[in-house]
Amino acid sequence: MRYVTKSEMAEIDRRAILEFGIPESALMERAGAAVAAEVKRRWPGRPAEVLCGPGRNGGDGRVVARLLKGRVWIPGDAWSAAPRAVIVDALFGTGLNRDLAGPAREMIESVNTLDRSEHPVISIDVPSGLDADTGRPRGAVVRADVTVTMGLPKVGFRSPEARQHLGELVVADIGHPPALLGGP
Repeated sequence: MRYVTKSEMAEIDRRAILEFGIPESALMERAGAAVAAEVKRRWPGRPAEVLCGPGRNGGDGRVVARLLKGRVWIPGDAWSAAPRAVIVDALFGTGLNRDLAGPAREMIESVNTLDRSEHPVISIDVPSGLDADTGRPRGAVVRADVTVTMGLPKVGFRSPEARQHLGELVVADIGHPPALLGGP
């Protein structure tokens, strides 16, 4: 299996948009739909609490919330998980380039204390707080039960340190042309 750096994945996305005419919004919609489908398959009928970053961070998480009729929370919100809710981690993806502190760190630490039989956690693309290239924590890191990564797994996922945060890894096809992913 091919593993990519975050800059390689960004280039694949850029080329899909510019050379193949796939709108960025379509890639985000497909990513959110892939995660929503995985939640429905694994935990049918359970509510979703979606933790999103501000601005464009968490756009795919907002898609998940719309598809699952879940609530969206951002760092700084006084959030609480509904009973037996699936926690969807869309705080930060591959773009994380600093150690987490403040409200984002507090939210991650809160998620990590939840009883996983009551509140399983699924991360979108990369568990928040994990460096996609090195697999090292950047402050607090979400401990996911499942990580749905888009297109190709990230090189940092091979590190033993990263494996304790990834949970089960699912690679989602969100419509990148196979030629960009190294396929036929």
